[in-house]
Amino acid sequence: MSDNGFKQPGVTKTNGSQPEAPKLAPINTDLFRGVRVALEVRLGESPMTIEEIMALKSGSVVTLEASLADRVELYLNDTLVARGEIVAVGDKYGVRIVEIAPAS
Repeated sequence: MSDNGFKQPGVTKTNGSQPEAPKLAPINTDLFRGVRVALEVRLGESPMTIEEIMALKSGSVVTLEASLADRVELYLNDTLVARGEIVAVGDKYGVRIVEIAPAS
C-alpha cells in the first residue's frame, strides 16, 4: 500500500520497507507481428552547399556519391539493418536483400 492507504498496482513491499519491483512478463512476439514500421532505403548522398541547394530547380540533376553498382542501405529507426540492390518490380522499385543483420 502507498502512504495514502491505496495499493499500487504491481508493487509489493518486502520486509516492510522497500517496494519490490513488479515481475517482468515474457514477451509474446506474436503481439508485435502486426505492428507497422517504416523501413527506409537510402540510395546515396550528395554533399552540397546551401547556395547549391537554393539554385536547384525543376529539371536539375543531383549526382550522388554512390555508383550504380553500390548497394543501398535499409534502416529501421535510423539503425542499419540490411543492404540490398535496387530491382524493378513491375512498374515500381524494389530492393533485393543481399545482406541482413543477424537476429539477437
